Amino acid sequence: MSRMRSFNAGGQRFLDSLSTIDIGGLNYAYRRVGSPGGQPLLLLHGLMDTSASFARLVDALAVDGDPGFDVIAPDWRGHGQSQATPGEYWFPNYLADLDALLDALDIARPAVLIGHSMGGQIASLFAGVRPERSAALIALDSLNIPDSDPGEAPTRYRSWMNARHHSTARQPTVYNDPDQLIARLARRYPELDQSERSELAAHWLVPGPEGWRLHVDPSHQGRMPYGFRAAEAKAIWQNVACPVFCLDGGRSPVARLISAEEMAERRACFADMTQHSLPGCGHMLHIQAPRDVAAHINDFLARIETPG
Repeated sequence: MSRMRSFNAGGQRFLDSLSTIDIGGLNYAYRRVGSPGGQPLLLLHGLMDTSASFARLVDALAVDGDPGFDVIAPDWRGHGQSQATPGEYWFPNYLADLDALLDALDIARPAVLIGHSMGGQIASLFAGVRPERSAALIALDSLNIPDSDPGEAPTRYRSWMNARHHSTARQPTVYNDPDQLIARLARRYPELDQSERSELAAHWLVPGPEGWRLHVDPSHQGRMPYGFRAAEAKAIWQNVACPVFCLDGGRSPVARLISAEEMAERRACFADMTQHSLPGCGHMLHIQAPRDVAAHINDFLARIETPG
């Protein structure tokens, strides 16, 4: 594997802080640094990722230097060190997991929710369903899932039922060595340099007797019978009461998933919303430019009053 850059002390402490807790019968992994009892700050990773990818952002946020932050970053079920779920992964379970995790950790104070990609989608819906538990919402290159086409419903349901009927378990992708994944990441995330792609590979891969596989349940890649319903999400977003900050990668390819008009309509659902794009950044902006992302997060949090 290509040589990774070493982490600074704050990022390394974050990586080393891995713990587990029982959430609804699942062994749930999370990282926690800062000051328990302080302002809760949840870092929520995207699909096929793990909480470890926030290490550089945590270091840039200087959590250790601010006793007011209690930073908690879970591995979603079936990701990283968290236990896999038998069968399919239903999206609402992520919201319920977040709710249960806050309960299990005795987090009574409203939390700052920072979510990347799918994590931002989860955080945005959680903030609308549990506004009393949400102090602020920061969506990193997120809220861009295309609306589902109702006309595709018969095909989706048929495909899902056929897979269940044949009991076909998805097999993990196996790489001969980490450099194979690094080469794939170079095509998917050209904005990242070699050390950043090597870092992701180190977080995502686990060795086995047949090679290296992604540290994620391959069932996540299965197609569910239902699609994303933008109208339902918008109804939930209209219930978000906290300030919202959307920070996007200026060169992120996910911006092309929906039209600019649709994105504007989605952002208009939030009563208090600020948006900014980082020029030159792609989808993994918290890895590519952690200091810039941290500076914008700190500036946003300094300008708002979070409930105590």
